[in-house]
Amino acid sequence: MTVPTAQLVQDRVATGVPGLDRMLGGGLIAGRPYLVTGATGSGKTLLALTFLLEGLKAREDVLLVAVDEPPSEIMENVRAFGWDLSSIKTLDANPGTRAIKRTAAVQEIRTMADLKSMRDLSHEQKKPAEVEEVSIQSIYLKLRQQMADVPFRRVVIDSITSIRRFAVKSSQDPQAERTEIQSLLRFLSEQNVTALITATPSNPGMLTPEEILTRGEILLTRKWIGDRSVRQIKIVRMRGAAHDPERRPFAITPQGIVLG
Repeated sequence: MTVPTAQLVQDRVATGVPGLDRMLGGGLIAGRPYLVTGATGSGKTLLALTFLLEGLKAREDVLLVAVDEPPSEIMENVRAFGWDLSSIKTLDANPGTRAIKRTAAVQEIRTMADLKSMRDLSHEQKKPAEVEEVSIQSIYLKLRQQMADVPFRRVVIDSITSIRRFAVKSSQDPQAERTEIQSLLRFLSEQNVTALITATPSNPGMLTPEEILTRGEILLTRKWIGDRSVRQIKIVRMRGAAHDPERRPFAITPQGIVLG
């Protein structure tokens, strides 16, 4: 029996950036975790939010695990684009809005808010919540619990670098950390979740667990030439899919990210 061609085509997930989807050969392969790397200010969070908003347009349940910025700041940062993020469900793991325990010069996140909508989190009073410590493992356990009720199709973790920086316990045992990340990514794949995980670039010659375990990596760069900011995007790797390997310029416009 001949299998129809349509059945041989892998399901693709649009990123919300048409030019990037073309580079990816039609979008991300559904149900896989991907890494988005770049220095501070390169556009990682903006790309991740664009990805979630594209999911909302398709009437999908989407989730943001917010570490780098609290939801109120995230909503303020995209106000100029006219985006409505209020329907995005969020796990607020931002150290600036939660109880923090200082260990020498290191801040350890001690608590994580329950899953709520971006709208609720941005308006509620910022106060410590008596819940579990934030770590890769705690996020994994929270997701398992929440996805029993809400079948998220898209998840963003912004960022895994910050989780590693603040969650002291996870960073003390590299093998345990890798196992935790592997468990989280495998769970998301088993649930057919397409995930973006943001991170700052690792040291040259050193591979982080997320670089090894994710199915692809998108690199955003930004450099200054005189007084002009030049941004570029590159697909570093993409398992199981043909893609454009060249660096392509992009701009952040009033409409969001646009590839040149």
